[in-house]
Amino acid sequence: MDPIILSLLLGLSHGIEPDHVATARLLRSRWKIIQFALSHSAGFIIIAIPLIILIGDNKFLEIVADIVGIIFSILLLVQAIFDKEIDIGANKAGLLQGAFVITPTKVLVIVIASTGYTIPYSIEIVLSFIIASAASIISLSLFNLIPKRIYKIVDMGIGLLTMAYLIFLLVS
Repeated sequence: MDPIILSLLLGLSHGIEPDHVATARLLRSRWKIIQFALSHSAGFIIIAIPLIILIGDNKFLEIVADIVGIIFSILLLVQAIFDKEIDIGANKAGLLQGAFVITPTKVLVIVIASTGYTIPYSIEIVLSFIIASAASIISLSLFNLIPKRIYKIVDMGIGLLTMAYLIFLLVS
């Protein structure tokens, strides 16, 4: 599977997480929803790019990152099965939340982007996640299109797909 497509799927999954939808729905204007989605994405890129550079040049860290990614794929599945959102870190909206709240989808995209690709391509992988995440936050929040059960289906599918991808990377 192409890592850009996987990253886009992870971004869409990330954008429809209940806390993002709830935050966006609480905001009173379209402009504030857009600001939230973009600042959240900017916060993530501040953390993601240095981690990708650090992990990408070290084979041992790359293997550790793949194992961590598999663990977070399992967490994504657990999150879907038990209908419990997993966030680790600060609980502020926007830039700080994007930078310091660790979610399975964020960890997975960092792991995928840091696995043997050039830095420019790794940045493309992260940017595809950010674009998909921001687009899903904005569009689904503005148009109120999210059926409640879709979270579980998306998270389970992407969790299984990502786990298979990372296991393939480890054994190949």
